[in-house]
Amino acid sequence: MLQTAPCPLGPLLAAARLEGRPVILDGGFGQLIADEYPELDQSGGMWVSGVAVRAPNAIRDAHRRYLEAGADIITTATSQVSAGGYIAAGLAATEAEADALLAATVGMAVDARAQFVKAQAEAGLDVKKPLIAVSLGSVGATLGDCSEYTGKFGQGLTMQGVYEFHLSRFSMLARCLDTTELRGQIDLLAMETIPSAEEATAIVRALEQLCWDNIVLPAAWIAFTTPATNQTVLGEPIEDAVRAATSSPCVCAVGINCVPTHVVPELLANIARVSPVPVVCYPNGQTWQGSADAWGDASTQVSPADYAKSAMEWVQNGALIVGGCCKTTPEHIRTLAAAAAIGKSCCSSKD
Repeated sequence: MLQTAPCPLGPLLAAARLEGRPVILDGGFGQLIADEYPELDQSGGMWVSGVAVRAPNAIRDAHRRYLEAGADIITTATSQVSAGGYIAAGLAATEAEADALLAATVGMAVDARAQFVKAQAEAGLDVKKPLIAVSLGSVGATLGDCSEYTGKFGQGLTMQGVYEFHLSRFSMLARCLDTTELRGQIDLLAMETIPSAEEATAIVRALEQLCWDNIVLPAAWIAFTTPATNQTVLGEPIEDAVRAATSSPCVCAVGINCVPTHVVPELLANIARVSPVPVVCYPNGQTWQGSADAWGDASTQVSPADYAKSAMEWVQNGALIVGGCCKTTPEHIRTLAAAAAIGKSCCSSKD
């Protein structure tokens, strides 16, 4: 029998339901850093994961702000990470050095949470300990060619190659999480910006292979990106993508990220209709034309107030975990958390 990690979402969802609200996820990371620290170098194909090495205080500050904004779950600045990426960017010379950089970046979220918990206790508040999800993106996110938005990976990559990539990166993460500093500190694995059912299948295969090898990572969610309401970027029905993602006990939630807000209601309804697990939703705060590597015009930017209003509707469409992706900020999450607390939205069922 496959031995998998327990899912920590049940107690969090139950507590949020008692308060009549969704679980709040943090917001955008890489684009937040790019907008607020334009002087920082995000070149080299690793985007914010490279910034975490070059300017760690910017990452720590972003974690702090999202925690103070009310996030129940924060994600690490690791979505573009791979051993080969660190080495190609000149940030590491060996796989062991790459492991150390990944561990240090994950540790920034752990340290931020510890400081947040300590500050609550010192202030005499009820102590809330948010969860931490390690963010890992599509293989396309590590190639620097925006292929996570097309699902058409270059460099002659077959689906077997995609499986082997994820297996290797999961093994890298497992080594990091088995260190003294990180053991028992990470709650979830966020597989983000996945463009297709076939990559989701490769991810599930890799997670299960580790379990068969007695290497158990935290429970995962898989979030798809698509500009459509009913299919992946490869044209697969979104329901098939959900079934592929949730076919394994290694996966405890499924949903969408890095999508335009206007597709969310119908897309969520299609996902929630077939998902046996909680649905996570964290769209962009501005329309991103991924295959063109460009943002839409300013008229597509969503204010924190409008984003929060829409998010309460997404809950009605089936989302139990709601946050933000690119072009959302701590202010978006603060406004969302406040709206959720006031609105007492009706959250139900799949946990």
